[in-house]
Amino acid sequence: MTRSKLALIVAGVFLAGAMQAHAIDLPGQPDRNQLAREGRINELQILQSQQSRSAFQAEQQRLREQDRQIVVPQLPRPEVPVMKSSCQIELFGNIYRRVCR
Repeated sequence: MTRSKLALIVAGVFLAGAMQAHAIDLPGQPDRNQLAREGRINELQILQSQQSRSAFQAEQQRLREQDRQIVVPQLPRPEVPVMKSSCQIELFGNIYRRVCR
């Protein structure tokens, strides 16, 4: 992890310091080298955010795997008394009705 961060920092410094050949600066326009450095810095920030996102996802995956390995003991099901049904089935024409009292 620290190697990749160091590599990103070195790459960012290298890219930020790179100068364009044959750059022409027009009056009133921002410096092209400055824009290039800012673009490289933005690229470095994008790479760093992608790396931190992937590190976060890997950590979450590791925690999920760890949670799956934890076994929760099963509690025995409680005995629930069941009352006998006092419903009667009656025939009414060609319809069966259940009468509960």
